Amino acid sequence: METTGFSKGTKWSFGMGSFAQWFINSAFNVWVFTFYFTAVGLPVFYIMLAYIIWTVWNAFNDPLLGYISDRTRTKWGRRKPFIIIGTIAVLIIEVILWLPPTDSYFITFIYLLIMLLLYDTFYTQITFFDALFPEMFVSVEERAEVNTIKQILATIGLIFAFLIPGIFIGDLTKKEGYLINGIVTSIIIAISLLIAIKWGIKEREEFKLDHKQEFGYFQGLKYAFKNKGFVLYTIMFFLYEYILLTLATTIPLYALHVLGVTDTFLISLLLGVNFIAGVITVIIWMKLDVKLGSRKAYMIAVIVSIIAFIPFLFISTFTMALIFMIFSGIGMGGMLYFIYLIVADPIDDDELETGVRREGTFFGITNFFMRLSMILSIVTVSLVFSSTGWESYTPNPGADVIFGLKALIVIFPGIAMVVTLILLYFYPYTKERVAEMKSQLAELHKKKMERVKSE
Repeated sequence: METTGFSKGTKWSFGMGSFAQWFINSAFNVWVFTFYFTAVGLPVFYIMLAYIIWTVWNAFNDPLLGYISDRTRTKWGRRKPFIIIGTIAVLIIEVILWLPPTDSYFITFIYLLIMLLLYDTFYTQITFFDALFPEMFVSVEERAEVNTIKQILATIGLIFAFLIPGIFIGDLTKKEGYLINGIVTSIIIAISLLIAIKWGIKEREEFKLDHKQEFGYFQGLKYAFKNKGFVLYTIMFFLYEYILLTLATTIPLYALHVLGVTDTFLISLLLGVNFIAGVITVIIWMKLDVKLGSRKAYMIAVIVSIIAFIPFLFISTFTMALIFMIFSGIGMGGMLYFIYLIVADPIDDDELETGVRREGTFFGITNFFMRLSMILSIVTVSLVFSSTGWESYTPNPGADVIFGLKALIVIFPGIAMVVTLILLYFYPYTKERVAEMKSQLAELHKKKMERVKSE
């Protein structure tokens, strides 16, 4: 079996990239909507419009940046220069995002739109850590080990995304706390990405010539979508992000108006325990992955999540919500573990077909669908709010709004989970198929290293 021999220190440093990504992006996804809707008072229509334009931008930005990185060759590697540039820019954006002009709704809308476009352009470059994962770590066992590290640190990042703002934001309707939180977030992200960039990125020698690809941009996209496994994965990734974003956007308002929780820290705690439960059970999911294969184990995680969220239709106290949020965290932790692991399978399959690794193109496509899921999420929330008479924020919503918030927690994510189960049934990468590909890849990589040495 092919292995890479990276040290534990390199693997954990690499995992800090996942911590940074999940911390900053989750905080961005959760608190930007809450800030502009609740604290700034921007009507939900303007927020939805900004998000839709943002997604159109992503249709070009994410796949194009991924393709460019695939074709890049520098003395630092294909991905590292992009990650460094993205890091510097995102650290600045995370601060100025919370300083919008409020002279008019239109000016505030334009400012939000600019921040979204800039954030996505540079955050996409940080996500090239994900593109490096299947390239750096090749065996089933090594990927399981490093993915476990990544998900532990990613989950800690998620916990930080919910708990840190709870400490500094305070009143959800006051703007000042969001800026303090942005500054603190930038400092933490700067430290974690410095560790990841300096000690975690080790691009492998045998892929040095993979920048020489015959595919043009559109030809490469077309070939990627011919991969049935990748198409199914992309839809599942889209649905996973939709579930996560809908829950993250809704839970603060659910806690405030359904459970009657006014303390921001308790609201953050409600989100945090979900991911704490996930990180505690990640070892279980790793063992199920090795024993059953990713496809079957992912199915189990989805079923656990569906069952765990049903009680949120009926509970009305913080204590009960906290208990069931812990149970839901077990399933959600499994979904988080597998959704960023199984993408390696269609990428490996593509390398066997094309002879080169094109992670940048594949992750560029998935990043676009991640942003597209945000549109579906924000449209879902907007339609539910509009249909219940909550187009603009008011502190005392009626019974229709309360039911709408419950539906956003249970019904809409539940539908997405059921569709995910159907897609997993048709997903072609069984445990046996993955083992067969690993054997073929080991031979291919030996030939690649011989070509590199002969250059």
